[in-house]
Amino acid sequence: MNRAFETALAARFLWMDVVCLNGIGGFDKEVEVAVQAAYAAVRHLVLDAGQHYGANVPLLLRDVPELAAQYAQVYPEYELRELDYELERKQYMQDIADTYAEIDRELIDFWKSDCLDNDLL
Repeated sequence: MNRAFETALAARFLWMDVVCLNGIGGFDKEVEVAVQAAYAAVRHLVLDAGQHYGANVPLLLRDVPELAAQYAQVYPEYELRELDYELERKQYMQDIADTYAEIDRELIDFWKSDCLDNDLL
């Protein structure tokens, strides 16, 4: 079974707990725990498969307005995290390029200095 599908299914099953416990009544604490667990599963789904689903709410969550809203709320955070990662990666690659350029300049300067000291240039 696909991992993203499993996570979406888990969120859906956790929401069934919310519905059932609400229907029975008197389980307010348990309902809140189930709600938070379902929302955590949706957040996990976004982090795990956000690239696959994109901003489109997965089919398993679409007919549960609370879970669909949670997905829609969390997904922009995922996009920002991905953007931050990409910017950090570009900066890291630029830092490496700058470091190698500086090393090259120092080596060339040393080589020129050595050549001049030995009357090779």
